Amino acid sequence: MRARRSLPRGGSYGVLLLLLVTIGGWLVVDFSREGERIVAERSRLAIHRSQLINRSFSDTFLAADYVLRDVIGRVSVVRDLAYPQPDAGVSKRLDALLKEKVATVTGLTDLVLFNGDCIFAAAANYPTQGTRSRQRFCNAARVDPGQSLHIQYMPPDKSASGRPVVLMSRTVGSPDGVLLGGAMVVIDLEYAQKWIAAFEIDEGDVLAIVDADGTLLARNPPLPEAIGRRTSPPLSQPGFGELDSSATFTAVSPMDGRERIFGLSKLERFPFVVIVGFDKLGVLAGWQHRAWQFAVGYILLSVLSLLALRVQLATERQREEMRKLANTDALTGIANRRYLMDLGGREFRRAKRYGNPLSVLMLDIDKFKSINDRWGHPAGDRVIQELANVMMFLVRAQDMCGRLGGEEFALILPETDTSGAALIAERLRKTVDESTVVHADDGTVVRFTVSIGIASLTPGDASFDAMLQRADKALYQAKEDGRNRSVIAGNQPYLE
Repeated sequence: MRARRSLPRGGSYGVLLLLLVTIGGWLVVDFSREGERIVAERSRLAIHRSQLINRSFSDTFLAADYVLRDVIGRVSVVRDLAYPQPDAGVSKRLDALLKEKVATVTGLTDLVLFNGDCIFAAAANYPTQGTRSRQRFCNAARVDPGQSLHIQYMPPDKSASGRPVVLMSRTVGSPDGVLLGGAMVVIDLEYAQKWIAAFEIDEGDVLAIVDADGTLLARNPPLPEAIGRRTSPPLSQPGFGELDSSATFTAVSPMDGRERIFGLSKLERFPFVVIVGFDKLGVLAGWQHRAWQFAVGYILLSVLSLLALRVQLATERQREEMRKLANTDALTGIANRRYLMDLGGREFRRAKRYGNPLSVLMLDIDKFKSINDRWGHPAGDRVIQELANVMMFLVRAQDMCGRLGGEEFALILPETDTSGAALIAERLRKTVDESTVVHADDGTVVRFTVSIGIASLTPGDASFDAMLQRADKALYQAKEDGRNRSVIAGNQPYLE
């Protein structure tokens, strides 16, 4: 009996697991790319927002610079800025000018004039006349000729007001680089802090302003203890002072330890950098939520798929077992009579349709009743099983063997004529006669022989059953002629 081939259970699980791994890998790659796309989009947004804040914040410094230029244009740095002031009228005029100008720009807390020795000669608000400035250019060997802009952060302990401030100064230098004097505005960073704090930001995000040295000048949300502290971008990024216009990177903030997506924008003409930082966890929160949903769904789908495959395989296994029970002889494991007749009918119709040869062998164990009577039914069953094993070993791939009942067997030989069937029958008969051995319960060797009837398809056969009847008559003839032989239907014994 030929077995129906199907995909092994392990193969089915392997195919499903390969499919699930492929889909899972694709989802991982797709979600990874989506996460990278979200970070890239937020990086562009961070740069864009920092540039917008930059333009707004730079207006204060531009306005302050205009004030400095205007004031220097209205005074004589050599004659008017001497200290102490010899002319009371000049002093009064300078004080009025400074008070008028400092009020024109929001955020300016003072406007002062200093002479070539960096001594304050006039001030708008604070009485600092006679005090020497501690700005960096005051200790320099020379200054740039003409007017030049200087910006410096002053921490509270060095500021005259006791608060952190930014000093913007315009110096006037001689052609030889000698300081002649200049003007300075004081920008209270409390103004910058209030200004930047007015922007609405999401939890975890940050806005900040630093100078070219990385000193933190203002921050939203406020972090008073960090104001005046220096920070720096990652080593892979240029320093704040080296920034051309804008940049973006992802890094852990040294201020609070949060990982953020940063966008930086440098103020044009001024050594200040606006920083916008988006909390990376917040940015990716929605993406992570979707990823977890897909992951849970994928895991559940995988488990359900494996369970469904397991149920299906169990069902198919039960169906196959039932099919085998219905088609297989319980004692020998080969086809039973019903299944063998069904296979024979199909082969008969195929041979008739295409004009192909077809033969059938009918076998019977000689003196089987004597075997049962002498050695018992268990020995008889072993004889039947051994004959079935020999048949399965000797038949070709296209042949089909089965048990008709009792000690009778049949062998269907497609594409086989009478001579071919006779050769197969004799090979089978000789193998059983010469080498087949069965042991009884007491260890006695039991030898047996078979008689075979051979029938080939003829034009007169109307059905497979008709062929089987002719083979049965030939088998009966073999029995009558002395057993242990094969007989072709309608002929004398083929071989003895």
